[in-house]
Amino acid sequence: MLNKILNFLYFRNYFRVAIFFSKFFSLFNSNIKKRVSFFNYFKKRKKNFTKDILEILYNPRVFIINFPENTEKIINQIYKYEKLYKKNEFSNDGHIEVFQSEHNLHKNPKFQEISNELEKFINSKLQKYFNYKKLTIDKLWFVITKKSGIIKRHSHFNSDYSGVFYLNVEENVENTNGLKLYNSFENLEIFRYSVSNNQFNVEVTNEKSLLLKPSKNDLIIFNSFLEHSVDNKNSKINERISLPFDLVFKNE
Repeated sequence: MLNKILNFLYFRNYFRVAIFFSKFFSLFNSNIKKRVSFFNYFKKRKKNFTKDILEILYNPRVFIINFPENTEKIINQIYKYEKLYKKNEFSNDGHIEVFQSEHNLHKNPKFQEISNELEKFINSKLQKYFNYKKLTIDKLWFVITKKSGIIKRHSHFNSDYSGVFYLNVEENVENTNGLKLYNSFENLEIFRYSVSNNQFNVEVTNEKSLLLKPSKNDLIIFNSFLEHSVDNKNSKINERISLPFDLVFKNE
């Protein structure tokens, strides 16, 4: 009954009311409390969503796929970036031993090629899971994480999906480094692409957190409302390099 009420409010864009009732209902059912941050994500975006978009975004999903792109070429371009290691508006985000570029690289001529290739590849593989709606890259930036670098727990409030393309990572399965996703939902669907079968294999987890250890050329995409963090402690490489991005559905 409680979920039916919250779903009714959600699919009608009554996010503020849904937050109020979630907090109230959580006094009697602690499991309802986890929905507060979910509804808060939609409230902060300050827009009206169509029902079909809300249906797509309702269940959290993670997609993991290898993107066969020339990473060395991108890394070379990153090291030639004219503002490399210079202070910008993201320098004081609270992360440790981390440099991130400005978030508009998709508009930078030197990064437009990889931006276009990413967008094309993502739509070719994922579009059928989104009712054949196309995603477009709204933000693109690179991140260089030093040894013992930490990216604090956060989420992205201005996009539908977020992703990371891994250019240089430590291939050590024994360490605890990687991308950590926090799951406040009952079920989190994980889609891992199988090249041999040319399809995604799907698993479902209800674990509260999920540690993903990417390899070079891995592409990980997830709902933007999922909180995530990165811990690069005890890394054996000097610089972990990735290309994060935010995605929005076209013509929202």
